[in-house]
Amino acid sequence: MRTTLAIYGYIVYGLIGLLIASFVVVLFIGIRSRKRRKFGARFRDMSEREFGEFDIELSRIEKDESGYSFKARFRMRHESLEKGQALEVYLDDILVMRGKVKKAGRIFLRDKAIMSPVSDPREGQVCRVVWGGIEQFRAPLRPD
Repeated sequence: MRTTLAIYGYIVYGLIGLLIASFVVVLFIGIRSRKRRKFGARFRDMSEREFGEFDIELSRIEKDESGYSFKARFRMRHESLEKGQALEVYLDDILVMRGKVKKAGRIFLRDKAIMSPVSDPREGQVCRVVWGGIEQFRAPLRPD
């Protein structure tokens, strides 16, 4: 009976020690990401319901990248989006992203759709969504 209890004790304490050791290793050796700036623009309708967002981030992985990289994400759900429609996202007058609607009523663009990275985004810049050459929606950038 005592040997069985001792075996279970070694197993339990061994697993706890393994978890603590792995936590310490991840803490000291793990990948660290530094964010310099993170902004977002939220598109809302008249009743203040959000139907779209544009998020940008300047970040870098400390050990792998020397400079900051630009990452962007745009998503929108709106009934006026038609399948195959070309859509452009501008920050002030700079074309940041371009893509096509794949499913009617929604679009989701990631880093592959970036046309020109923004090196210094600022609060208050205007994010504009354009299709058919006409500005459809606009929202200011705010810190996230």
